[in-house]
Amino acid sequence: MDRSDVSFTFLDRIREIEENIEDGRFQSALALAVTLPDICGGIAFPELVKRGRDGRILRDRSGEPSRDTGRQYSQWVDTYGTPFLKKDPADEAPYICGERLWQLRCEYLHQNKGFDNDTPDTEVRFHLGLNCGSSICNLDTEDGSDIRLDIEELCRRICLAARSFYEENRENMDFALYNTPVIDFTRWKEEAFSARKVLGIVTGDRIYGSGLKAALGQYYRLAVSGVSWEEVRKKLKKEKPDVWILDREFLKYVDHEDGDGKGPAVFILKEPGSREAGLEGYPYLDKFMDLKEMRRTIRSGQEGTERKQDA
Repeated sequence: MDRSDVSFTFLDRIREIEENIEDGRFQSALALAVTLPDICGGIAFPELVKRGRDGRILRDRSGEPSRDTGRQYSQWVDTYGTPFLKKDPADEAPYICGERLWQLRCEYLHQNKGFDNDTPDTEVRFHLGLNCGSSICNLDTEDGSDIRLDIEELCRRICLAARSFYEENRENMDFALYNTPVIDFTRWKEEAFSARKVLGIVTGDRIYGSGLKAALGQYYRLAVSGVSWEEVRKKLKKEKPDVWILDREFLKYVDHEDGDGKGPAVFILKEPGSREAGLEGYPYLDKFMDLKEMRRTIRSGQEGTERKQDA
């Protein structure tokens, strides 16, 4: 998965199941695999909703029709999963139907009962295993009340069914509805800091100023650069920068109450490691800084100014 976008998509879930299988994490693989028909059933059969005894549609807390997840799940397995859940392609019926897979899903995810196969009142008992050689191995029961399942094989077949369903319907069904948004909090904090802010750059080195704008501008709503205060103010029009990056000689424009600068100043060092009189307490940019260090310096200067204003 691309770590620049950590949100989990439908295909990400399938890939993670497959990776879990390859790594031998069968408990995790099965837990994710039995949720795929949940997602697919909701996409394929949105009309299957819960109803009260009077026939009226039941609604969830947000006022939307409440999904009949059991019916959606079973119907999807029986409609789309059947070709992949046959022990042999020539078999008339799959070795596990939608109703039984739904039962397995509920028992495994929610009941945490460990499949106590001595429970007498259980209609169908599942026996999970590995290295069965196929998806199902018949036990010595004539009524079919005991189902032995190979975890790896079952997970792979559910993944194949889900991927096939996706490929056939991705153009006309909304799989993005079931994506899982996940926030990268480090990236979120950095972007939230400057997403609505304005950056002004004034330096006699036009090439360096343009480079700063190109490197940092993507993180700001508006970024302008120029070699003079007048040039930058003209480009800004009525905008007031939230932060300035300046040469030493432009301090006078931002360092007094009557100035029209607004926002804190970050100064550009003429020579790496140098410090100029009158700029004590201001953050500096070194021309050899990388982008991450630049952003950290600018952010610390701005946050320091905002704390002083709040005080």
